[in-house]
Formats: sequence, C-alpha cells, structure tokens
Amino acid sequence: MQYDLSMSKFENNQIKMEMVDGILYATYKAGFNLTLKDVQEIVHERVSLLQGNTVPVLIIDAGVVSMDKAARDYLSSDEGTQGIKAAAIIENSFFSKMLINFFLKLTNPKIKVKAFNDKEEALKWLKSN
Repeated sequence: MQYDLSMSKFENNQIKMEMVDGILYATYKAGFNLTLKDVQEIVHERVSLLQGNTVPVLIIDAGVVSMDKAARDYLSSDEGTQGIKAAAIIENSFFSKMLINFFLKLTNPKIKVKAFNDKEEALKWLKSN
C-alpha cells in the first residue's frame, strides 16, 4: 500500500525533513556535532515519517561540524538506512565532498550513496536509482 507522503514533514534543532515529489529532503542544520544518540533519533523520526515506505533521500549538509564514528557506522547499517532507497549528499565544498566519499568507502553503506556539489546533478542521479 502506498501512502500520500506529500505533506510529510519533521523538524528539530538538528534537521529538517520534508517529502517533495517522491524524494525526502533532509537538511542537516549548521553547527552541530552529531553523536550516535542524535542520529538514532533522526533515523527514528525518518522511519516514522516514511510510514514503511522506501524512498530516495537528498541530504543537504548546511554545516554539520562533526559526526562521531559510532554515528557514521550506525547510519551505514541496515537499521540506519531503513526507508532509504538511495542517498545523494550535497556538500558546498570540494573538500567536504572528497571527505564524504572517503568515509563512504570506509563504512561501506548498504545502499547507493554519492556526494555532489550540485543539487540538480544529485536529483538526476537519485531519480535514476
């Protein structure tokens, strides 16, 4: 059964999530050091928001300061990727994009994940996966 997710939204002090045209936009807010507990809460809210559906996710990093290893490992796990078909991560700098690609190789996520500097390229990639 498919649900109408078009009005699905969630926001707290660390992230804003919203469904737009079948894609979940997840914007991490600036200035946070994300821990395992933080990302577990974010995943719980994402799973609730998606109501059992699996969708592509556009992750926009507005300036997260850091994410600890336990948090990165969790986000790469089966539980951490629940509800995600593929994920495109938008970074505003070439260095950040390189760093994310490095971490992706280390953590080996269970889903397709790719870093981008351009939102339109990221959306095109998501729609093809």
